[in-house]
Amino acid sequence: MKIAGRTDIGRVRRINQDAFLMVADHGVHLCAVCDGMGGAAAGEVASSKAIEYLNEEFANNPVLDTSLNGLSDWLESAIAHVNERLYALASANEKYLGMGTTMVAVLFKGRKLAMANVGDSRIYLVKEHLQQVTTDHSLVQELIDAGRLSEAEAKEHPQRSILTNVLAIQPSVVIDRFVIDEPIEQLLLASDGLHGYVDDEVIEACLQTSKPLEEVAQSLIDAANAKGGYDNTTVVVIDFRGN
Repeated sequence: MKIAGRTDIGRVRRINQDAFLMVADHGVHLCAVCDGMGGAAAGEVASSKAIEYLNEEFANNPVLDTSLNGLSDWLESAIAHVNERLYALASANEKYLGMGTTMVAVLFKGRKLAMANVGDSRIYLVKEHLQQVTTDHSLVQELIDAGRLSEAEAKEHPQRSILTNVLAIQPSVVIDRFVIDEPIEQLLLASDGLHGYVDDEVIEACLQTSKPLEEVAQSLIDAANAKGGYDNTTVVVIDFRGN
């Protein structure tokens, strides 16, 4: 198993408001991607603090139950605590009022994977083909679910950046949970700087190469920048092939 991560400011933005995490302890791995939002530097603070707080949860609250349910419960609890701390930070500082951040995270040991999502960053898996695991917490996703918008229309919709669920805005947060306990080839965590501009077919082609994993991660960043680099782009790629 190998892991590689990359983040890039893109070609338009002045600040990179994305952040990512890759840590491990006693065979338990935790990876996460966050995409912050908010005025001035608040988005950058939200994402970086979310990663910092999640890392502290991992360091200070060891994962003792590595069953599938145990991993999933730990991850949900950790993200809930992260949200509480972010909300307190935003409430105590006028500069940060209204800041928020997405988060996708995976906690795994061996083939047991627990995943969680808040916002519109995404987790994909590759098992022969690319499959989206998470569902975006966004206005356009709600319109898609209601049959009022197609996937193609959503990519061009003027309100595609409106999120319905993020960390730091409320004292509690809705956390989607997913688990996998079967062989897969790869897992991809990505901010919307990637999937908002790069087609799934291109993402899959980047992943399914024999290049070193660091180059695979960079090829995903390059694909986003080739589409204009209108947003920050962050990816974490986990490759289980060869286990």
